[in-house]
Amino acid sequence: MGMEKRDKILAPALVRGKWGYINKACDFEIPLQFDRAFGFYEGLAKVVLGEKCGFINTVGEFVIPPIFDIDGSYNFFNDGFVKLKLEEKSFIANTDGEEIDVSKFEEIYGFSEGLAAVKTNGKWGYINKLGEMVIPPKYSTTYEFQEGLAEVELNGKWGYIDKIGNEIISLKYTDASEFSEGLARVEFGNGYGFIDKRGNETIPGKYEHASIFSEGRVAVAKDKYWGYLDSQGNPITEFKYNEESPFHYVLNEPQAFSEGLAAVQFSNKYGFINSDGIEVIPFKFSMTHGFKDGFAFVVNSLGGFINSDGDEVVPLRYWEAKRFSYGLAPVKFEKKWGAVNTDGDEVIPVSLDYLGIFRKCSSPFERIKE
Repeated sequence: MGMEKRDKILAPALVRGKWGYINKACDFEIPLQFDRAFGFYEGLAKVVLGEKCGFINTVGEFVIPPIFDIDGSYNFFNDGFVKLKLEEKSFIANTDGEEIDVSKFEEIYGFSEGLAAVKTNGKWGYINKLGEMVIPPKYSTTYEFQEGLAEVELNGKWGYIDKIGNEIISLKYTDASEFSEGLARVEFGNGYGFIDKRGNETIPGKYEHASIFSEGRVAVAKDKYWGYLDSQGNPITEFKYNEESPFHYVLNEPQAFSEGLAAVQFSNKYGFINSDGIEVIPFKFSMTHGFKDGFAFVVNSLGGFINSDGDEVVPLRYWEAKRFSYGLAPVKFEKKWGAVNTDGDEVIPVSLDYLGIFRKCSSPFERIKE
């Protein structure tokens, strides 16, 4: 095989029951040979052969051999490591394939900001990338570190710790989320609000529900309708979007701002507002994924893509699609997949049984909807 290039742009593809990896020119750089294939992150991708999984590099060579259990092994690398499962044993492995046995822990989550949550004797603490316990196990629930802090719970109360285990914000909330843009959603008992990293209440806890901050804006619910606030808690919209239904258990939550726009629902149709709260794309779509790389997938019976001006750039004729990435978006018509460019041209024929998102193979894990 040729020399590995971690900056390749590849997507997993399925043809007649076998998976490989395709480039933007529609060439299979890694031939069809796997029983399942996932996207590349941090230079490696999870693949399945038979009942086992491993991780390959960008030329298809196994860096982590296909001997691990599919269930219990993570699908991607994050923060330089991945969790692996082999029968009763658990491991963490780095991108060189070097493994550390962490079977002594009852459970382990993925790494974030250099630490991973582990459970021992029914309590949660954190280990470093050498497998050493650095924050003793004392909590009932923990989450991963974001922006230097992690939310933890003990005896039904939530607070925040730093990376050496100091309780920076005392455990006094009935619910808590990760920090995003310096602010975290917490439940004060009678509603949701926001605090900063010193524990100061920046937005009062008076809302029925709340999302997390993105691009300086956050969606909050009041009287069963949603609106948006800025980071000082000032409303930028009316509370009239995404009405809650008493017959659904899933919150009808507006989307986060992305590229200056957010999708909101009004009278059962989706449109878009800008960061000033102005409705800039009319409410005429039944569904949308929101904007990424300048385009949003929208649906009215069938789906296509619009640009940030609301112009239809890919006709609404596809059954399904994924977001644009590196100038291409996977699209599905009937039972087959291909890809379109930003002009709406089908540059990869709609002839594949599946096509994933194109990614730079060295890119880190992304927390976005695909």
